[in-house]
Amino acid sequence: MDFFDHQDVARRQTGRLVVLFILAVVGIIAALYIIFSGFMAFGQGKEGAAPEPVIYFRPGLLIAVTFITMLVVGLGSLWKTLALRAGGRTVAESLDGQLLNPGSGDIAERRLLNVVEEMAIASGTPVPPVYVMQEEMGINAFAAGYGPDDAVIGVTRGCMEKLTRDQLQGVIAHEFSHILNGDMRLNIRLMGILHGILVIGLIG
Repeated sequence: MDFFDHQDVARRQTGRLVVLFILAVVGIIAALYIIFSGFMAFGQGKEGAAPEPVIYFRPGLLIAVTFITMLVVGLGSLWKTLALRAGGRTVAESLDGQLLNPGSGDIAERRLLNVVEEMAIASGTPVPPVYVMQEEMGINAFAAGYGPDDAVIGVTRGCMEKLTRDQLQGVIAHEFSHILNGDMRLNIRLMGILHGILVIGLIG
């Protein structure tokens, strides 16, 4: 899989993420509407009174639930997005990433920095700072930021130490595809939306 294949894969994955987040918000609205509608239907009946017809659809309630849900998600998302406005460095540091010194003499760190530099030259973008999550021995990596100028590359220690150079090149190429495809800005927005969704859970 070459660099452009990685870019196509990243684009498809981003599209799926957007759809899933939209479905999550719609699902929350539907669930809240059903819950509140059930409470209202349960409270309709009065002892000794003639039974009232069951109302299956309440447009006013649906509008209210939708508005309140979107307001909570929007405010939670705005707060998180503002907290991440400093760009990729903020995201990397929030994940306990440690910035690698470009002059590092460590063999594994030097190899990682060289691979990142090679990919930056190949893609025509500035060389991004590289962060390593020192305590994470699993194999994972990410690109974060609003654009190529404030992008960072983050990898786990396991990714840096366990992969061969060719494998590491594949991982870093995939992350650069996110940078070039503009996925990072969208990912930060999705992080904000996710936080907004979590706020609803915390309130509940």
